[in-house]
Amino acid sequence: MATTLLNGGPDYLVELDTGAIVDGFELDDPIRGVLNNSDYVLDGTTDFADITSYIETVNIRRGRQLTTDQTTQAGTCSFTMKETETDQNLNPLNDASIYYDSAQDIPGLAPLRIVRVSRDGEYLFVGRVTNYDYRYNLGGLDEVTVVCADDFYLLSRTALATFTPSVETSAARLSTVLARPEVAYTGATSITASPVTTLGNYLVADNAQVAQYINRINEAEQGRIFLSRSGVLTMQPRITSSLSGPALQLSDAGDVPYNALTIEFDASNVVNRASILRETGIAQVATDATSIAQYFTQSVEQTASLLSSDAEAATLAAYLLVAQPSPRYTSVGIWFGSLTAPQRTAAAVIEIGDLIEITKTETFGTVTQELYVEGVDHMITFEGGHAMRYYTSPASLVYTFILDDATYGVLDIADPQPVLS
Repeated sequence: MATTLLNGGPDYLVELDTGAIVDGFELDDPIRGVLNNSDYVLDGTTDFADITSYIETVNIRRGRQLTTDQTTQAGTCSFTMKETETDQNLNPLNDASIYYDSAQDIPGLAPLRIVRVSRDGEYLFVGRVTNYDYRYNLGGLDEVTVVCADDFYLLSRTALATFTPSVETSAARLSTVLARPEVAYTGATSITASPVTTLGNYLVADNAQVAQYINRINEAEQGRIFLSRSGVLTMQPRITSSLSGPALQLSDAGDVPYNALTIEFDASNVVNRASILRETGIAQVATDATSIAQYFTQSVEQTASLLSSDAEAATLAAYLLVAQPSPRYTSVGIWFGSLTAPQRTAAAVIEIGDLIEITKTETFGTVTQELYVEGVDHMITFEGGHAMRYYTSPASLVYTFILDDATYGVLDIADPQPVLS
């Protein structure tokens, strides 16, 4: 049953799909086989086993740590369990286990079963088991390690049949790929309604890996494509600017306290030459001469881009330029043991793409930065508590115009870009 953690809060729950259908129609069964039965239906729903009482640790990693990392990668979750003294319910060889799927004569706790981790009714991770490792310990409790990945794992193991798509937006292209019969993606989606880019009608090679092709879509859009904490395949448009209003404010003096903070100030983040070559196009190059003179030439390049025109390629090349490195907070860690109950609730549900604010008080003054969340880690021990870490990227912000305000009430300035709302 759901467990309350001393340094975490209420209702931590880990569930595994056992494969058994609890309300499925069964032909010739006097109860399940009655036609027009609202209780037992053709597809049925899966039975999830509550295995929280066996859990010792849970580690979740979603998104990316560095802005140079690929965004379209599978989120992962791993957890460890210990068997009880006598029941052997976790042993996949035990056909008397309460989790055994007797209808199909297979273990209920098995690879590709769905796993769900939640806190106080909010999912922290939804994915599928990729590895289920059972280890006997002579003279001690047997141990189980379960490794899981979200649905990008399935997409990375699925291949496209050759086809030629229409000229369409990046969002429409993602929908086209997911709807292909060889993909037939049935999971929930949240695909942006306002993409920046249009993609060309270029032939898709036979056996092209679905996840790799989705990454090409995102390279053209330069947004985010990821599985949300509740398992929804999400696409966000190109990152430009955001109206200021952080989902979480972290500080060393008030607000949500943090226990770890890192700063990056790295010349490797400079991009002063960007080259984008679309399929059938001409390479479009953007440069920053001043930055090149100071930091030498540091380039990024895309070839065979899916963009539909050289004009869009030129726009993307200019977008990718980062002329000067800028110090920023790249990651921040929190420990639920030092948070209030409302702070824990707010922190646990922060999602990739959310805006957070981090404040650090230095001897020379206070430094506050608003940043996008690019990655989220959870480290949970059922004896110790819950810790999190957010990984960030820079945010270009606009602020609501405030009449008579000394900063946000000044018209026609570039920074901090007040806007009427």
